[in-house]
Amino acid sequence: MILPATLGASACLDVEGMDPANPQRGPGELVGNGDPITDGNFTGGWDTPPEPNQVPPALEEPIVCDAQCQSYCDSLGLSNPVNIGACSSLWGVGLASQPVDRRQACRKLHADMLGRYPTPAEVNDVCNEEDWGDTVKALMRSDEFVLVQQRRWADAMLYNNRAVNVERIYDMDDLVRKAYQGYVPWDLFASVAASHPVLVRRHTTPGDRAEAAFKLFLHRPPYEDERSDMGRLYSVWSNGYRDHPFLGTVPDPYVNYDCVGTNQDGTPADQGACTSILWGYHELTLEPDGRREITGDQEGWMWSGYMSAEEWEAVQLPGRLMATEDSFWEAAVDDVLMQYFGYDLGTEVPQIRHELVKYLLENQADIRSVHFAVATSIPYLQSSQGAQESDFPWTMGPLKQATPEMWVDSIERMAGYQLGACDHRIPHPEDYLYADGNGNEPNGWTFALVNNSRWVIDQDKELETSYRGVTQSLGGCPTNEVSGRFTTISILNTAVQEAFIAEVCDPSLLGGGADVSMLLPQGMSPDAALDAGTAQDIVTRQTRLFYGREPYPSELEAAAGYSEQCTPKPCTAERFARPACFALLSSAEMLFY
Repeated sequence: MILPATLGASACLDVEGMDPANPQRGPGELVGNGDPITDGNFTGGWDTPPEPNQVPPALEEPIVCDAQCQSYCDSLGLSNPVNIGACSSLWGVGLASQPVDRRQACRKLHADMLGRYPTPAEVNDVCNEEDWGDTVKALMRSDEFVLVQQRRWADAMLYNNRAVNVERIYDMDDLVRKAYQGYVPWDLFASVAASHPVLVRRHTTPGDRAEAAFKLFLHRPPYEDERSDMGRLYSVWSNGYRDHPFLGTVPDPYVNYDCVGTNQDGTPADQGACTSILWGYHELTLEPDGRREITGDQEGWMWSGYMSAEEWEAVQLPGRLMATEDSFWEAAVDDVLMQYFGYDLGTEVPQIRHELVKYLLENQADIRSVHFAVATSIPYLQSSQGAQESDFPWTMGPLKQATPEMWVDSIERMAGYQLGACDHRIPHPEDYLYADGNGNEPNGWTFALVNNSRWVIDQDKELETSYRGVTQSLGGCPTNEVSGRFTTISILNTAVQEAFIAEVCDPSLLGGGADVSMLLPQGMSPDAALDAGTAQDIVTRQTRLFYGREPYPSELEAAAGYSEQCTPKPCTAERFARPACFALLSSAEMLFY
């Protein structure tokens, strides 16, 4: 493909006067600006859990679904693609699924879709629909659902504002929003993302860029011939730096014109250096013109901010080629399955992957459809408790560890205790607030950039970092210097968690912590005399608040016993409520869901 470098519509041409609240500049601006590709009313949601087939249950792999098994599955009239795909490895072979516990299901839906646990009101309202499809649709319409997906893609693409111009990060982040609000089909999303400045500038060589794109969208590294061939299409890029009127010197990709067309005296060898032949014959050359740099280290190159819409479309060839692979669509649904189940269910039960790929394509490649299908499926919504031990994890609901942000955000929201926030788009906000010693000085625009982000600046115009300190100690809020977040359980993690919970609950009654009114039943005075009934009311309030459920009889009995042990007497409601808060928030039920 040979395109003249016209001065047509440019994604980044205007720099002066940019809005620091919306600084995105890049190819993401050029797509997803019309109506949603679907109305979001996806079919095939909640199915009534079926009884298992009356055959001896499968005991070991490989599971074989014979003709009678397939006939039984067909007779069930299942509509959800996950349930349809699971039947031949579940009900059809005599295995039973677990009951769907509404509280548990509501908790996992909020955790996975909104990145936090539900409030008691949400358990009673949002999750009180007869059809789980209505609950899932309500969650998918929220900004929090989009934020969870944006954070996942920030992890996948290793956002770092020291390695990539922050305007390009904002642009990629907004492209993710468009995809998960239904404005961009998945193959178009991948085409733009695979050649986005965030990916291109993050890697040094054409082969490295090809490998990064393969891992993102095909879930495997390329074979050597694929790396070499796809790398040719990334040969048009070089990494450079640009003087920005507000941000100082920023890292940005440039078009190097190493592969020029015959209009610029290019030789066949020049053209071949940017030609792919593994997926058919695809020649990528751009014609240089007066937009090239005439001095400096980038002399002869063109800043990617000057590229026209047609040029951006041309360089997005790698993503379009990957989208022709069956494994591209399989990887798309595997991503969603991994997000909700926490293990590779698509490989364990390939029929589920097959049904989801069909479903995604039937819904115009709207990735939301896969989230809807998975989140309303019986294998996901079923309880993770009460099942007999099995070699087949899909016979019980998933049990996962909360991410650091999920854990901290949930506690903050429930206890009304604010630490601040992190913004995945700007891992290093200090760069825009304080001089860096390299000639880049903060200014009003950079301050406004951070102030309009999710970072919190206090009344002394200092960055609030308490939230970051806790979450980074637990593996969250990654800066993505080399690698991203991590998840672990360790003594150090336990110490950090307990210190944070002690700060929130103030069990030693040092005068800090959350407002005690959040920890007490409505109308109860902090100075109320403590007796067994008061203690049980406090535990009931906090169990509903933190766990979204009613306390078990054993927990109420223990609360009554603890009220008798409280010292020094006479004990008050607050003296009991704060240690109770610490005990409940320290439990495994807050860390796993």
